[in-house]
Amino acid sequence: MTEPVTLDQVARAAGVSRSTASRAINGGVASKQAIAAVARAVAELGFVPNRAARTLARQRTDQVAIVAPESPTAIFVDPFIGVVIAAVAHCLWQAGLQPQLALADPADPVASTKRFLHHSNVDGILVVHFHHDSCLEALLGELDLPIAFLGRPPAGVAAPYVDADNVQGGYVATKHLLDQGRRHVASISGSLTRSAAVDRRAGYLRAHREAGVEPGPAIELDFQFGAPGAAAARLLAGDPNIDAIFAQSDSLAAGALQAAAAAGRRVPEDIAVVGYDDSATAVQVFPNLTTVAQPVAALGSAAAGLIADRLRHGRWGEWPRLFPTELVIRQSA
Repeated sequence: MTEPVTLDQVARAAGVSRSTASRAINGGVASKQAIAAVARAVAELGFVPNRAARTLARQRTDQVAIVAPESPTAIFVDPFIGVVIAAVAHCLWQAGLQPQLALADPADPVASTKRFLHHSNVDGILVVHFHHDSCLEALLGELDLPIAFLGRPPAGVAAPYVDADNVQGGYVATKHLLDQGRRHVASISGSLTRSAAVDRRAGYLRAHREAGVEPGPAIELDFQFGAPGAAAARLLAGDPNIDAIFAQSDSLAAGALQAAAAAGRRVPEDIAVVGYDDSATAVQVFPNLTTVAQPVAALGSAAAGLIADRLRHGRWGEWPRLFPTELVIRQSA
């Protein structure tokens, strides 16, 4: 009788560690190259996962960890994260799953998240608002659990994800300004350790290339805790030719409006401002913000649906999924 192929044999054939082979088979975090190598080894060797043994080794809890590597203050201040978590929780409850919010200790977010994930018996992980310099990808790579992302994961990590089309969002915002005849468009971005900020910046640059216009000055801030008014004031003081600002969030755009007023610049006559998110802030400031709307609740539901499908049906749904953004035109540009 032929002995069944073992996971160790698959790992050796694929040239990866046993834990990497397990993650690649079970939907955890692994590189695209590792996933492809393991898939080839599985096919060549005829490996059949022992799901009965896996069930005995680890009982299902129907709990999903929502990992948001932010300080608790940021989670409760940022309207994007709040809406996302509410949508995620609702979708998981509908699937009969229980969300667990993993709050990170600001003094050591990686260590505190690691303690939570190693000591709470969850069946899967959903990561939202990911910093690519947070060192969390190494931690997530240790875990033999299905993991999905809301937002594009780090380069080289082949994990299921959903995201807004932030490149297109940055493009339409900037193109709107350039189409109005603005020729010196400054940029206030979120931290470029976030894929959303990187993608919005890419759209901003693409619009400039297509228009044959040099990009204006740029400044990078934290989405939640930067000082957007002071940053915009520095931009305007450093370059009086600025005639428009693309701000990557409505709170950053509100700071730009304050700085323009303090500098005696009329909006939109002297300087136009476009924000991002179409949050409540957009209609609470004057003039009301032209901004890019993204379907925040739909993003949260879709991300939760990915992990729910994996846990309930043993398969990942369609990914990646990019949701369209839309320019909402108001008085600021």
